[in-house]
Amino acid sequence: MFLAPIFLSQIPASAPVRLSTLNTMLSQLSAPAPGQLENWLIPAVAILSIAALVKKVFPRKRADDEFVTKTELHHELNTVRDKIDARFFTLSEKIETVGVSIHTRLNQLDAGLARVDERTKK
Repeated sequence: MFLAPIFLSQIPASAPVRLSTLNTMLSQLSAPAPGQLENWLIPAVAILSIAALVKKVFPRKRADDEFVTKTELHHELNTVRDKIDARFFTLSEKIETVGVSIHTRLNQLDAGLARVDERTKK
């Protein structure tokens, strides 16, 4: 349940009277004795822990329509496999292009170095 925030402009003029009445009623309650709070708090926590454990260990039964059929699974697996293959092919082409450009650049560098060697030998 969602509660909308209350702004000061939305509080009616009679609200301070209601708040003071609530304050008066709460102040008339006696304070619990030491140890009295733990008498019901510890069993409540134990019950909630057991309920959470039961919910975790024994989950609800799922409906058959929530499961995927074999044909749907194989179709999705084939789709994923095709996407991976396409990306691998694209990456291998890019790596090949980079390899060719590095090879070309190294050949140009080797040729330039050979020219520099020829000039320095004279």
